[in-house]
Amino acid sequence: MTPALQHCNFRCWHCWRDISTASREWSGPVDDPKDIVEGCIKEHVKILIGFKGNKDANKQRIKEMQKPKHFAISLTGEPCMYPRLPELIDEIKKRGMTAYLVTNGSMPEMVEKLKGHEPTQFYITLAASNNDLFEHTTNPLIINAWERFNKTLEIMKNLKTRRVLRLTLTKGYNMVNPEEYGRFIKKLEGHYDFVECKGYMHVGYSMKRLSEKNMPTHDEIKEFSEKVAKAAGLKYIDEKPESSVVLLMKEDIKGRIMVFN
Repeated sequence: MTPALQHCNFRCWHCWRDISTASREWSGPVDDPKDIVEGCIKEHVKILIGFKGNKDANKQRIKEMQKPKHFAISLTGEPCMYPRLPELIDEIKKRGMTAYLVTNGSMPEMVEKLKGHEPTQFYITLAASNNDLFEHTTNPLIINAWERFNKTLEIMKNLKTRRVLRLTLTKGYNMVNPEEYGRFIKKLEGHYDFVECKGYMHVGYSMKRLSEKNMPTHDEIKEFSEKVAKAAGLKYIDEKPESSVVLLMKEDIKGRIMVFN
């Protein structure tokens, strides 16, 4: 879900969304966090309610769908542009659900406000390892995008939550110089818990901007990840070929896979 529908200050070439509606700043009304959470749950149940008519459906799962456990605050738009994000996270967690936040790192002021209102997991997209590549890949509408991104990384160090650097890698754009990514990540030791290397997927509106040739294979992602890991002093920990993603960490830890009852 997203609290920032069509509000995003980046126009990343790899994005599966319609970037023609991107905007530098928030405009229009600001929905109440409680209304957003209740509305999302209502629509979640509405989408899945048809399973009640399937005699072969798992009855226990049907019962469980009435009370979702996890909120991914991401999708269309940059959620950190939503002015009441700390309240939204509090509302989700107050109801016993997890809040998983994904950001492009362009709003350090909002990330600062998340101290004391941290999500269960904080994801930031590391789209490049230097200013020029960052500008080329994210195609930002704002000035000083690279500086703002790095400020967010500094604030991220002090967030009391699980922190993830995610490299979304696109052939022909930012899937270059893995050693430079590794050296950049090495300087951030203590700022993150996990590093994910994920391949661009040729889906949605990105199909109007890129071709299938820009989509790396999982083997290519693994090879790139190994070079990143070596330069960063990290280890290959896990992978998900279906999603073309590799997990890197300093050391594997007990409880890295969260289990909720």
